[in-house]
Amino acid sequence: MSSNYQLLEKAERLELLAQLIYEALSGRFSGEPREIFKRLAAEESQHAARVRLLAARYRQDRRLVASLGVDTPLLDRLLVEAEEALAAVNAGGWDGDPQAALASAAELEDRFCQAHAQSLSQGSHPELRAFFEQLASQDKAHAALLKG
Repeated sequence: MSSNYQLLEKAERLELLAQLIYEALSGRFSGEPREIFKRLAAEESQHAARVRLLAARYRQDRRLVASLGVDTPLLDRLLVEAEEALAAVNAGGWDGDPQAALASAAELEDRFCQAHAQSLSQGSHPELRAFFEQLASQDKAHAALLKG
């Protein structure tokens, strides 16, 4: 059983993995795909920083996440999937067709959105729920950008 703080750490890790995936992809393509991946890497970095700030607030006011309702197995599966995707990108598995890489990244964003919208926001403090709903909305925007 994970503590709420550990769950926030996992959420931050997921954002950092997404950042690393996009950074790696930005170095493998040129033109518009490169710019899209660079933009998304920067946004995922911002997401991770926001989760880190929320975790710091949690240390100050545990009531904020006292009722955090998280589907831990889903989050753990997504972390493994993101780590596998990063390894595949680093090994050149997403190289070649930029449209295929964009489509694969969009599918991954759809699953990240699921983690934020369904797992991290259910049954939580209203402020926390709004925070993760905003991240889910941004994930949807990322997926739409990737899908063109």
